[in-house]
Amino acid sequence: MDKNQIDKRLVELRAEKLRLTGELETARTEAREALIAGNKPTAFAAALAERISIVDDAIAELTARLSTASENGERTNRKRRAEAALDATRDRVKLAKAVDQALADLAANWTAYTEALRKDVGQVSGAGGDVTAVERALTNNRTAEPLVKAMIQVGGVKLTRSLGIDTPIRERHASSLADAEGRVSDSLQVELLRVQASSPQPNVSKQAQKELEQMEAAR
Repeated sequence: MDKNQIDKRLVELRAEKLRLTGELETARTEAREALIAGNKPTAFAAALAERISIVDDAIAELTARLSTASENGERTNRKRRAEAALDATRDRVKLAKAVDQALADLAANWTAYTEALRKDVGQVSGAGGDVTAVERALTNNRTAEPLVKAMIQVGGVKLTRSLGIDTPIRERHASSLADAEGRVSDSLQVELLRVQASSPQPNVSKQAQKELEQMEAAR
């Protein structure tokens, strides 16, 4: 029997017990009056009492089954909730591992980048390169600014705020590290063309000047 069937049968048995209890009271009264009158009482009262006892046993058994059914139902619901939560957690674990790996890669690459920048910045600046786009990565109190800008470029300010970074930098100020290095590369390309434009060889000088004008027009 399922829970609904047990509930229905319990209602029926309790109603039956109520009816039998009323009949028992009447039978006992009749038996008492028979004894007073010197007559032999019927066994009806005893039969009713036995019937009520059996009904009580049935009620007790069904009540126990109902409790078991409820416990089984609760276990089933708990199992389903746990399984659903576990499936969701497995998906989040994959995302968490991806984030962990991305952070590990970020840490390694950022360290390598700043070390390379520190080593090269003097050479680049001395060669006429414009390092203003990247040198803040080496400046005290502004070391993280290029990285923060790059993070905002990728994920918006929400990502940086998730890391507890309260910055006035907004999306319109975001720029990737590649773009910053691109500015350095462009400035060196301009410097190289300027050198070539001053060449005593007419063809070299003319071509370099043409490329300089094209670059200027493209800005």
